[in-house]
Amino acid sequence: MKKILSILILALGTLSSCAPTRVVVENNKYEDFKLSNYTTFDFAQIDTPNDSLVPYQQLVDLLKENITKAMEARGHKRVTADPSLRINLGVVVADKVQKRETNVTSDPFTYSGTRSYYWESREIPVNTYREGSVTVHFVNNPGNVLVWAGTISEVVPKKQEDKLAAIQDAVDQIFKYIDLNNK
Repeated sequence: MKKILSILILALGTLSSCAPTRVVVENNKYEDFKLSNYTTFDFAQIDTPNDSLVPYQQLVDLLKENITKAMEARGHKRVTADPSLRINLGVVVADKVQKRETNVTSDPFTYSGTRSYYWESREIPVNTYREGSVTVHFVNNPGNVLVWAGTISEVVPKKQEDKLAAIQDAVDQIFKYIDLNNK
């Protein structure tokens, strides 16, 4: 029995490691992109002061830190003077409402008085959450040309330690996509 359980766990681990990423990239757009063609990188600089970035500064800093680690693990060096690849990040966090549709079996109506009415299904809110999206643009620095763009969207966890893990997972998913599709 233990042997069968061990085989099942191994099979599930193998399948989950081969699962597709959640990164969205425009079809047939960046097939020529190869990360290995670049040796140095840096992040795009914001030229104008922007107060709207203040709430997201910690998030952007964590993204930069995790992306830097991923790039350096692939042999790229971060330099500020004339990098071959610039990375631009876009972050959007939006409040969302989870809804469900009512139906007669879960939301029955009660009788009172005459039956001169009708019942119809409707959507009702059941939960609120925050959804975060990160868009990563790789820009060929000498020509200032976008060479790859991908987006990943996730529910933003409420706990700070879960947020850190979610950021790491998002970066891992982006580089997993790049590793699989842009050799």
